[in-house]
Amino acid sequence: MSKPSQESDKGSVPVKPLTMAAAVAALGVVFGDIGTSPLYAFRECLRNGLQAHASVEQVVVPALSMIIWSLTCVVTIKYVLFMMEANDDGEGGIMTLVSLASDKDGSEPKKRKHRNALVMLGVFGTALLFGDGVITPAISVLSALEGVKEANETLHGPLTNNFLTYFVPAAAVSILVGIFWLQKRGSGKVGMYFGPITLIWFGCIAATGLSSLYDNSLQLSAVLSAFNPLQAIIFMLDSPGLGMVVLGAVFLSVTGAEALYADMGHFGQKPIRAGWYFIVFPALILNYLGQGAWALAHPDMMQHAGYNPFFNMAPAMVWIQVPLVVIATLAAIIASQALIAGAFSTTMQAVVLNYLPRMRMEFTSDEESGQIYIPIINWLLMIGSIFLVLQYKSSENLASAYGIAVSLTMLVTTILYGQFLHRRFKFPVVTAYLFVAPVILMEVLFVGGNAPKIFESGWLPLAAGMLMYYIMSVWNKGRIAMREKLAETESSDDFKLFLDSVEDRFMAGKLSRVRGTAIYLAGSTKSVPMALAHNLKHNKSLHDHIIIVTLIVDEDRAIVSREQRVEFDSLHANFCKLEDRAEFPVVMRVIGRFGFREKQDIFPVLEAAYAELGIKPNPMETTYFLSRETIVRATTSFSLNAVQEKLFEVLNRNALSATAYFNLPPGRVVELGMQVEL
Repeated sequence: MSKPSQESDKGSVPVKPLTMAAAVAALGVVFGDIGTSPLYAFRECLRNGLQAHASVEQVVVPALSMIIWSLTCVVTIKYVLFMMEANDDGEGGIMTLVSLASDKDGSEPKKRKHRNALVMLGVFGTALLFGDGVITPAISVLSALEGVKEANETLHGPLTNNFLTYFVPAAAVSILVGIFWLQKRGSGKVGMYFGPITLIWFGCIAATGLSSLYDNSLQLSAVLSAFNPLQAIIFMLDSPGLGMVVLGAVFLSVTGAEALYADMGHFGQKPIRAGWYFIVFPALILNYLGQGAWALAHPDMMQHAGYNPFFNMAPAMVWIQVPLVVIATLAAIIASQALIAGAFSTTMQAVVLNYLPRMRMEFTSDEESGQIYIPIINWLLMIGSIFLVLQYKSSENLASAYGIAVSLTMLVTTILYGQFLHRRFKFPVVTAYLFVAPVILMEVLFVGGNAPKIFESGWLPLAAGMLMYYIMSVWNKGRIAMREKLAETESSDDFKLFLDSVEDRFMAGKLSRVRGTAIYLAGSTKSVPMALAHNLKHNKSLHDHIIIVTLIVDEDRAIVSREQRVEFDSLHANFCKLEDRAEFPVVMRVIGRFGFREKQDIFPVLEAAYAELGIKPNPMETTYFLSRETIVRATTSFSLNAVQEKLFEVLNRNALSATAYFNLPPGRVVELGMQVEL
């Protein structure tokens, strides 16, 4: 019954070799967000402390200690060391983690309920990632452009503050348009464009950090004491209120770590790990130490609103300040790339798993399945980012909205990782969560530190995330209800009985013959496709070859191997009884299986079916039959309430058609519709 397909092995993801090009490309996509955190993270720590009536000297060393150990525990240990091992054929991300953490045996109600809870937790984390994804490009670009103000004041430039007030938002909008316009070239190519710039950026922040440590050598012993975690712990115990306020800003230093895990499928483990251990982590630490040394040496300057130690610790020379602003702006442009690429990856998973409607996706690489571009997501993110720039006008104002959503996403990821340890290594649940308890504690503190932001502007990404969660849950609920309804309306008779009836009508001359091949797309592997039943009922015709195609997404695997890609079920035995005819119709069912991170490409599946049948159909004599459903509100609905039903109807009406989604030739497609009551 089952045979391997003839498709080339594009489904499997080989272990990607560690090359300089791969590591540099990963820098340009994966580390852009976390790499530009020094532009605003330490400044916000000091600003929050000063607003809480603390002195610069009181805040600097504990804040540095929190930053160092947050980068170590959250990024190095949690994500780079452990989370990246939780992958499916090299693919990462929240939905991948859900599949690895949940029990595939959903036959028992208790296990099915547990799996559904994990899936919805993953969907919640994914939705929050979208909410924070709108802010990252805006705050990164604004932070870099504000360096023009710093350089102008440091160099006593001729530009007026009034001019710069309007220049920064206008320039930020122009840059954001350029960033999102570039996305259509694909994350791999964008990474190659941006990678060398990012490498220069990390060299610059490391160099400015070292320069500041040298210039402010009297503060060296103080800032080096930040490597002692007791500095952070004692600060939190002695001044818990102040500590939580500062911790909310410290979290800005690790934003981007979640995108690192989501983008793993783009470049692989080795390039990402090498980039973090040998380039990114040392450069970040040096820069934060340098900012701390400068702040301790110039506590009076930090009292001025808007002063940024990042730009001010660099030597006040034109040939340093101006290039630093330029490279910071370029790095900020790149910073957006990590989360944008992550948004594309998570959107694809959500579409394939039926949590979002079908939308146009462009696969930008023949070698890497994870490199995709989704136009509608790209433009929605662009509109949201531009709105935030025009609304808040400065990174200082926007920082109050940044962090709360992504801190919740990180907490969700850690909870799912505990389930992964329980399932993969058979640890007792308590043992698994004791293992991740230190990280959970740290992330709960991060959520608590960011909680006050909700009452300022933090509600914005949360609201966006909750809206996305509602849309995703309603779409999934509606699709399940529609499948159940269609299962009732589709012909549920045994397929062999259906073929017997067709044979009888064919022998009686009640069905005419049509040259060519008919392809029927079916959602079920057992029932008669609605389009086939309607075609026989109304057109009373039968093609030479009838191929029924069902594409199945395996929710538990990111990638399906070539050997398991295609199954055949040859159903034409009934027609073989017609020995008096030289030719007889052939009916075959073919099942194509895909992982939730793969493109559902129907054509390799059809090629395998053609090879199995030994035919080479003429494209002009091949017809694709599809079913299109129209939603009708039922008198009494137990599936969706009125609001959900209306939302689902709108989403269904605007979803990309199956013709466009599967890239079928429009002139060869016949759609047969029906009304579905929900």
